Amino acid sequence: MGGIEFSSLVSIATIGLAAATESLTWYEAPAVVAAMCASILIVRCGRPFAHFLPLAKRLVPAVGPLIVLVMTLASSLVAQRAHLPSGRLALICLAGSLGIVLLSFRRRPRRKAVRIALLGNAELVTALTQALAVHPSAGQIVGYVGDRSADPIESHDHPLGPKSELPAIIEHNGIDLLLVSSEEARRAAFELLAANCLDMKVRVLELVSFCEETFGLTALAAIEPRWLESVLHPSYQTGIPRSKRILDVVVSLVAGLLALPVVLVLAALVKLDGGPVLYRQMRIGERGRPFEILKLRSMRSGGEGEQWSSRTDPRVTWIGRLMRRTHLDELPQIVNVLRGDMSVVGPRPEQPALAEGLRSAIPYYDVRHLVRPGLTGWAQVRGGYAGSEVGSALKVCYDLYYIKHRSFSVDCVILLETVRTLVFDRQWQNTGAHRALAFPANVRVLSNQTTPFPRTSSI
Repeated sequence: MGGIEFSSLVSIATIGLAAATESLTWYEAPAVVAAMCASILIVRCGRPFAHFLPLAKRLVPAVGPLIVLVMTLASSLVAQRAHLPSGRLALICLAGSLGIVLLSFRRRPRRKAVRIALLGNAELVTALTQALAVHPSAGQIVGYVGDRSADPIESHDHPLGPKSELPAIIEHNGIDLLLVSSEEARRAAFELLAANCLDMKVRVLELVSFCEETFGLTALAAIEPRWLESVLHPSYQTGIPRSKRILDVVVSLVAGLLALPVVLVLAALVKLDGGPVLYRQMRIGERGRPFEILKLRSMRSGGEGEQWSSRTDPRVTWIGRLMRRTHLDELPQIVNVLRGDMSVVGPRPEQPALAEGLRSAIPYYDVRHLVRPGLTGWAQVRGGYAGSEVGSALKVCYDLYYIKHRSFSVDCVILLETVRTLVFDRQWQNTGAHRALAFPANVRVLSNQTTPFPRTSSI
């Protein structure tokens, strides 16, 4: 049983114990039942996404027992008998949440490594091996099924045999999972498996889906046009949902009030360096529409421009370096959120000149413009600064994953993890291994792919 599944049972048991030991009134009992359902829903919805994030992975399950406190207080307010929950009820719920957090640190039992074979593009073996090196529990690459490459890969050239011998290869090498990296390979795999080895324990999965479930990104190195079905499907919601806009306004107002003293102090320090306090720059927003973004100036006056920036950029001032590390230079963008130019969570907006170059080099780059850009996002808590074309390709991998899976629960998980990135500068860990899935050394992904909407002349 996984850690989050076990934690959900602890949440339910804690709330049940609170209900059994607390003398509940007629209006508090339904609140406890609702809290049980809410805890299950939160854990289940947040599980796939919190798994990739260090802080959210530990805290999302722990939210369950705390919900009963909120529900009980809310029911009291509705009944016009406002009071705080009793000390006994609060103690039980807090102890349950703390227990869940402590359980998340326990050592997980070792499992037999999943043996994986790749069917299709042999060059992707190198990229997948590098990415799995930092995720050994996800499995190990045994090799690839297909014809031997005319230009073999020096470090990870492990041909297992031709496609026609797929059943024998699976049995001889003990393959548990077969990854298919193209539509042609997918069709061939199912034809061979249907004819010869339906009784085998091997499972088949598309490489793009495997990368989404294992690494939390959509691998551009393996993506195909059929992926667009996920964002062009009739059930996919375009535009900004009402719940997301409410979250944007509430978070922006609360964060703005709390950050106002910090902004005033930082503005005074920036002013001491000379030049304007605010830096205004054109960025590309939803549906490719340009807008003016606001930031506290972090570079020397006149040093800004449409070029790549990094953590060690020499143009950055001393106070700018501190602001960039903690992302405090982006606090004025709360105004952009209230205006409706941005959202709290979404892909980061790019400069027009850089965006024009990236859209011609990175496939499906325009898909990130389907949603409103954000202050923080999945790419920010997972990948950090781009700094280059390859870094931007990796961020697009994360953006595509978010656009496909975006929801209210995902936004809440990202907001929770953003707190960690503001304090600990660890959002760039394992980036090198994942970059191989964006632009592998032996494969140059195609550009000028079909995009969901035509390019506009305004950018």
